[in-house]
Amino acid sequence: MFTTGEVYKMTGLTERSIRYYSNLDLLKAKKNDKGQLVLLKSDLEKIVQILAAKMTGYKLKDLIERQPSLVMIKNDINQMIADLENVLFHLDLVASEENLIKNIKLLQNYNTRYLRKR
Repeated sequence: MFTTGEVYKMTGLTERSIRYYSNLDLLKAKKNDKGQLVLLKSDLEKIVQILAAKMTGYKLKDLIERQPSLVMIKNDINQMIADLENVLFHLDLVASEENLIKNIKLLQNYNTRYLRKR
C-alpha cells in the first residue's frame, strides 16, 4: 500500500491528480486510519492505464464512461508511432512543392486524428 505522498515522491504524479482520479471513481483508493488516501497495486496499474490513455487522446470523462483495455491503448500507441515515423520520413522530403503539399496533408491528418481529441 502506498500513500499519495509516497506515490508522488516515487513518480512525480501529484497528490491532487491522484485525488482527482479517485473522486472520478477511476481509482478505488481508500483512506487509512490517518485519513490519508492509500493506493493498492491495482490502483497503480489503473494509473498506468489512465496516463497511457490520456497520451492517446482520451479525456478523463471518456474514461469514466468507457475504460479502454491496455491492449486497445497499446494498439493506439503503436498506430501513433507508425504515424509519427511516417511524418518523420516525409519531413525529409520537403524540398519539392509536391512534397510540401503532401506534408501539409499528412500533418493536417495527424493533427485532426490526435491533437484535436485533447
